[in-house]
Amino acid sequence: MQNLIAHPIPNGHSWTLATYAIKYIEEAEQLYGSRTQTYIYGGVEFIADGPPKVWYPLNKYVVVQLTSSAALDLKQGIFQLAHEIIHVLSPNGQATANNLEEGLATYFSKVATDRDTGDPAYALHCITLSKYLLPYTLVSQLITAVPDAIQRIRAVQPVLGLVTKQDFVQAGIVVNPGLVDDLVKPMVY
Repeated sequence: MQNLIAHPIPNGHSWTLATYAIKYIEEAEQLYGSRTQTYIYGGVEFIADGPPKVWYPLNKYVVVQLTSSAALDLKQGIFQLAHEIIHVLSPNGQATANNLEEGLATYFSKVATDRDTGDPAYALHCITLSKYLLPYTLVSQLITAVPDAIQRIRAVQPVLGLVTKQDFVQAGIVVNPGLVDDLVKPMVY
């Protein structure tokens, strides 16, 4: 529970996963565009079983669920939290997403984990061993080719999980058509 208890420090309190969530929401909005307003952000909680995810209580809220181990391991907590915050940015109300959304979530998670834990090897190791490597690689290629691609796509289709090939065309993003095909495919979980 060390990542959940704020301790007094000069001029405030230590960071917890709840305050990191606020930081990551703000950062994600600055980098990739404003949050959609379909769902109200309801905070962070921990689940006994299963992977980290977002869920939609009352079909009105979006809540980040992290594994119980994330409450004890700050690196794992930040890694999971930053990933899930991208799903909070533009929730689609579904339990699945496309490679674009999952890849961006993984990409953002790596950036935040590298910076906020000071361990640039941790996130990459986790990603390399996971099913998220392909979506991460696809989004990395997209952002390398067109650094503002996500903002441009979200200006056309704000919900990442609903982006189509036509949205890339409308956004004026010209990249390898195979890359676009792969990005809009549903992620294989």
